Amino acid sequence: MKKRLLHMLLAAAMVVSAVGCGSVKTTNTDQAGNSTVEEKKDGGGTAASDGEVVEIRFTEWDGGDTLAVYEEIAENFNKEHPNIHVTVMNIPDEYDTKITSMIAGNDIPEICCLNADTLMYKYAEEGIVLNLNDFMERDPEFDKDNLMDPFTFMLNDDYMAGYGIGSENICMFYNPAIFEKYGVEEPPASYADAWDWDTFVNICQQLTVDKNGKNALDPEFDPENIDTYGINISKWWAGYMPFIYTLGGDYLTEDGSKVGYAEDYGITALQNLSDLIYKYHVAPTPTASETMPGLSEALVTGKVAMAFDGQWVNATLMADEVEYNVAALPKMGGDSGKTVMTYGGISIMNTDKKEAAWEFMKYLLSKGACEPLYKSGLWLPTTKAELSDAYIKTVITDKHPSNYYEAIVKPQVDGTAEPSTAAVVKNFAKINDILNPALDDVWSGEKTAAEAMGAIKDQANKEVQGWFGK
Repeated sequence: MKKRLLHMLLAAAMVVSAVGCGSVKTTNTDQAGNSTVEEKKDGGGTAASDGEVVEIRFTEWDGGDTLAVYEEIAENFNKEHPNIHVTVMNIPDEYDTKITSMIAGNDIPEICCLNADTLMYKYAEEGIVLNLNDFMERDPEFDKDNLMDPFTFMLNDDYMAGYGIGSENICMFYNPAIFEKYGVEEPPASYADAWDWDTFVNICQQLTVDKNGKNALDPEFDPENIDTYGINISKWWAGYMPFIYTLGGDYLTEDGSKVGYAEDYGITALQNLSDLIYKYHVAPTPTASETMPGLSEALVTGKVAMAFDGQWVNATLMADEVEYNVAALPKMGGDSGKTVMTYGGISIMNTDKKEAAWEFMKYLLSKGACEPLYKSGLWLPTTKAELSDAYIKTVITDKHPSNYYEAIVKPQVDGTAEPSTAAVVKNFAKINDILNPALDDVWSGEKTAAEAMGAIKDQANKEVQGWFGK
């Protein structure tokens, strides 16, 4: 998803951060294989003075400021568990490729963040990802009732291949200063009050301004020379699904036999998004997007007024001290808006250190263990003990946007946010491999959504295998 699936084109670097034994070591490896090691003291050891210390590795894909937060969590665990030492292995690019290579080389990390649509279920079927139910059943200390169904990755009714940690919703980010500048009312935070699509398009037109100061409603508006875009859309499955949900659809048809994108509701949702680019000229074309700055800079400099993106962007915006807010996504149909959750699963791998990995898994799911990530704006909790008003309000800081609870937290609590599509659709990656090139033709303006989906629906439907857990 987003943030987490970003591929760096100029370098392939793996950063391994080891926390413990009185220091933090960071190893950087470039494409030529040259390594540099940086060590910094952390003020104290974590290993037991006697007895064997079990070394395990936890792989994850978040870099930047988030890496330091992962290290903090691992360090806290290491201090509380002197006989286990967790190393955070940060793989910020080509994650799946590098994990696959490690496993092929019989160098299997003990506990991993895994995407369900690529590696998790595949390795569960091969016995490399272990069944979490087995660990829970033989551990009387673990409260399985604290887990929540939407975050379980179920290979089948009895096999839990992973558990979602760090839920993140798709939402709308916006710059309040632009709304004030043009006298436009800010978007609603509540999904119950979400803008309908016509209202949203009209607002986008008011906020899309060319270099002569004309907005997109003005007959003299110049779509070839736009200074501020009303909206920047998200071009991946999680960016489409909220709108498909409001039209009464899903990624697959209800019986799990066909791809929903090729149904009327899917075609409508995709075409409406494309129309923002080519009919209304309120969203950048792919060519224009190539020169757009990142969201922080785009909001600050007024290049975009609003953007559909994932909650994880809060971490960057908060760290950059950007003046922004969040809002409910607009709806294309239905009585209220919808959003969708995305989350990577945490899986225990089949190694001789699996029991130590389970101890770290339990820690990650314990109340307050991942609090630094909640406070950073990156994650929301996924357990009953933490996903409560009493706890959530203790981790929302003055750096979070004012609408954070209403627009991001509440949808996960009240069911407005649907579970991750990638967690429940079988053969998801292969289906997307067919859909995405066709959608590129839609985003480039070469085909309508109906034309693009019509051309590949039979091929895509052949890959449909239904839903996990059904």
